[in-house]
Amino acid sequence: MKFIEVEKDWPFLIHPSLAVLLTAKFQKKDTITPIAWISPLSGDPPLLALALKETRFSYELLSKSKEFGINIPSFDLAEKVWLCGTNTGRKVDKFSLSGLTRMPGKVINAPLIKECIAFLECRLSADQVFGDHHLIVGEVLKAIAKEGFFANCYLENFSPCLHLRKNLFLKADWKSLKEV
Repeated sequence: MKFIEVEKDWPFLIHPSLAVLLTAKFQKKDTITPIAWISPLSGDPPLLALALKETRFSYELLSKSKEFGINIPSFDLAEKVWLCGTNTGRKVDKFSLSGLTRMPGKVINAPLIKECIAFLECRLSADQVFGDHHLIVGEVLKAIAKEGFFANCYLENFSPCLHLRKNLFLKADWKSLKEV
């Protein structure tokens, strides 16, 4: 078997990855940004980590407000996820552009996205620069899932939006589920 060198595309060797929609708000401005570089960091305290470029409008709002929402979309929202990632919230209202609906958070001021299946409301815990991204650590203040989609893990009726690369998305194949 022959192997090939993978240089700048190395992050996609660890994809597909769950695509989430980060929401942030400061004063009267809010925005949506797709994130695929996200991971749980700690169970106690409940922390998650994500990578975000400083040039993103969402970073500006998040760093000022010190809070953000993580919204978990289903695969049927893939086009809207892509649309939110290819436009800047500095110039357009991504909620209006995408047709997504603002929903108030329970403990944060940033809006959540009504069409999503689950939500994590987070407070900024740490922000450190690593290369061309900031490592954002958020403390999960509230975790909510729509009834009928989650019971200790997602149920078969949820098809997560997985990001493969650029504008390529796929969904989980529940038929391949295997308990070992």
